[in-house]
Amino acid sequence: MKFDAQSLKTFSPRSVLVGLGGLLVAVIAVVFVYRLYGVIMGQGNEGGFPPPVVEVIKASKEEVNLRVSALGTLQADQAITVRPEITGIVTSIEFTDGERIEKDDVIITLDDRDLKARLMQAEARLTLTRANYQRAERLLKQGSGTARARDEALNDFKSAEAEVAATETALDKATIKAPFGGIIGLRQVSLGQFLTAGDPIATLADVDNLRIDFQVSEVFLTEVGKGQPVNVIFDALPEQVYEGVISAVDPVVSVDGRALSVRAVLQNVDGKLRPGLFGRVEIVTDTRRSIMLPEASIVTTPTGEKAVFTVVDGQAKMSPVTIGTRIPGEVEILSGVEDGDTVIVSGQLKVQNGAPVEIANDDSGNAGVSEAGGAAAAE
Repeated sequence: MKFDAQSLKTFSPRSVLVGLGGLLVAVIAVVFVYRLYGVIMGQGNEGGFPPPVVEVIKASKEEVNLRVSALGTLQADQAITVRPEITGIVTSIEFTDGERIEKDDVIITLDDRDLKARLMQAEARLTLTRANYQRAERLLKQGSGTARARDEALNDFKSAEAEVAATETALDKATIKAPFGGIIGLRQVSLGQFLTAGDPIATLADVDNLRIDFQVSEVFLTEVGKGQPVNVIFDALPEQVYEGVISAVDPVVSVDGRALSVRAVLQNVDGKLRPGLFGRVEIVTDTRRSIMLPEASIVTTPTGEKAVFTVVDGQAKMSPVTIGTRIPGEVEILSGVEDGDTVIVSGQLKVQNGAPVEIANDDSGNAGVSEAGGAAAAE
């Protein structure tokens, strides 16, 4: 192509600058792709660049707790709505909203004057029928009475006894007591209010003995059982871990969710727990010794495999790994890294496979106990 003076005049300074800028971007892109290709394909550290600075740790085996995680709602082991069994007018309220009461403490009383009068009447009839029965029995023995008269007197006597017992029971029900100890809720009645059988008075819950029901996948059927300890963290109390024990496992797997229903019981040791709280349950199913590495140390190869960079004789070496359980910030390494290997945990994106690296730290390890697991216990 020929460039004459006329054609050169068509290029403005702005066009020249734009062209040079585009050329510079292209050069930078080529260099970047070249270096990236070197990392992936294992080229050496060419071009005289100084070795990249990385941070490492010494891989070491540690105890890893494998866990199953689930969600559940806390419930009182015993919780009821207190209701009267008979009809009557409220004559006294013996509790304060939200207070702790003990078993057999009086909650409210109903007007029992009519019941007391009926009891007196029934007792009087009982006295009379008892005397009539005794007289009929005596006359029968003397030969001046009949068996029929004795039987009728006995029947009246037994009927009077039953009437007295029924009236006494109704009179007892006029005083409503707590069937168990716990925290009583907000009262829903007032003095002088007319109640019919079944009207709500207040809720009562045993908040000392609590339970939490949750579900786990059927794949954990053999790993979860009665008597197994659990840890529960509640969203409302995130700083406190509550310990419990599995009390029951449903013998039937849910067909819809392919899940197993589990119940755990726990004690309200500090008195802060209340029924209805949302909790996160963790069950330790196994403990084993494994290598745990920071999640940031894992890289993905072009084929989709997981790998880490180790340092061998001052050079970076890419090692494919098999990942096990995960916890926030850490992963379990099942294969690909040995105890004592030096693993790059920072700066690995700058290194090339087989190229020299400069270690900025000298971390001897990160021993300890890791908690691993979750709803999906392994990858």
